[in-house]
Amino acid sequence: MLVQKYHCYISVMHKLLNGQNMIPLFTKLQEENYDNLAGNARDHSVSKGIVILCKDDQSSVKRYKCAPFSLFPSPITKDGFQLLTFLQPHINKLIHDVSQDDEFMSSVFQSVIKVDDFTKKLYNIYKASKTSVKQQLQLGIFRSDYMFDCVIEKNRTETNNPKQIEVNTIAASFIGLGSRINSVHCKVLKDAKMKPLTTQMPKNEALTKVAHGLVAAWETYGNSDAIVVFLVEENEANFFDQRALEYAIHEINESIIVKRKTFTELLKSIVLSSDRKITMNDEEVAVVYFRTGYTPNDYTNEQFWDVRLKLEKSCAILCPSVGYQLAGCKKMQEVLAQPNVLEKFIDDEDVVQKMRSTFAGLYALDMNSDGDNAVQMARTNPDHYVLKPQREGGGNNVYGEDIVTLLSEIGNDERRCAYILMEKICPKPLDNIFVTASGHQKVNAISEFGTYGVILTRGTEIIENYSAGHLLRSKSHEHNDGGVAAGVAVLDSPLLV
Repeated sequence: MLVQKYHCYISVMHKLLNGQNMIPLFTKLQEENYDNLAGNARDHSVSKGIVILCKDDQSSVKRYKCAPFSLFPSPITKDGFQLLTFLQPHINKLIHDVSQDDEFMSSVFQSVIKVDDFTKKLYNIYKASKTSVKQQLQLGIFRSDYMFDCVIEKNRTETNNPKQIEVNTIAASFIGLGSRINSVHCKVLKDAKMKPLTTQMPKNEALTKVAHGLVAAWETYGNSDAIVVFLVEENEANFFDQRALEYAIHEINESIIVKRKTFTELLKSIVLSSDRKITMNDEEVAVVYFRTGYTPNDYTNEQFWDVRLKLEKSCAILCPSVGYQLAGCKKMQEVLAQPNVLEKFIDDEDVVQKMRSTFAGLYALDMNSDGDNAVQMARTNPDHYVLKPQREGGGNNVYGEDIVTLLSEIGNDERRCAYILMEKICPKPLDNIFVTASGHQKVNAISEFGTYGVILTRGTEIIENYSAGHLLRSKSHEHNDGGVAAGVAVLDSPLLV
């Protein structure tokens, strides 16, 4: 029977909580049976539907297991949480505005599309569809991800400031499961005789707020007989996260019909009419919500690109449009961090300053002297940087000596333009316990915090724009990259301090 004494976790929490008479509770926590805590938490998570499909199960019957999660919530600063929640609607609008600026989009991607075929295909669809859909209704469900960079100042004080990792503008996952994990951590804290800490866990309304965005889009489309399509991967393991969103839509408006379809199924069934309506087996489609289509591997059939173009040319509301997807690329992140660029799209100097404070150092690898200098920086101090391609989904970034190897191969030709260089963010590791379907283990963990945002637009008109809850994921500090779906990270909850 495993009994762990989490001195690091306890001492850090005690310090962060400013000694709020919590010592007796911490003493009891040290004596807790973590086997029982973890087992009860696992049962509670399954009862709440925090589950994923078993990838290796070859049976015809769907089998599932609990999604991995941390036993205890992880502390993040209250000021940081409030700042990122405040900024999200401004990020939503920024993504929309840059996607509407044809000249700016062209200037951002001209070097990338020469060497990155996937981005080139997306950009070609953007150009081919742009004229006909200038006033198109668009829905964005975004997630901006951050880590809290830990810096020890000269006076030995510690600061933990949020630094942006990326903005996910397509298939931002764990809206369903991530919003439910809060209940698991509340139960753990109560069982561990630490109930007062539950007041410092912010309510997470991601599921309800994102569902509201999809319902608002369907209602704005204006045909009560039209359907909503979730475009999904074959053999999707994160099935229940998506189902949770579908059921949340029905709770708001039970008349909305949601259908899950793959690219293969759309290829066989969709028709684009002369008045730009999309029908699928004679049913008109109001909204297409992408949970696939963000990697080259999602386009296994070249005809899937024809499906994507057909959707972009239609009057169906796409979530996201290809313009929104491109606006979330790493190259766009690097360009927006350059001096005087945010000011082109944001008039409020205070918002610009706050947003820029979250940017880590970002460097282009274009074929010029600045690009040469960035390559040299990365090769000289590879552990200080991350090399990022124009890809979503986790597991794509390059770290450490692998940066040196890659840049030694491509450092002097245009292939390097497919990447950007970012300063490595260094959050403070904290002890926690990770719970999986098969057991639990102590982990020295770092956390990644994301804020969801929803925006619904028609041309320059903003119909809806709001922050829509949050997601916290944690992983061992030994892992550089990878998310929950990849089996590296676990679901977590923020404890505001």
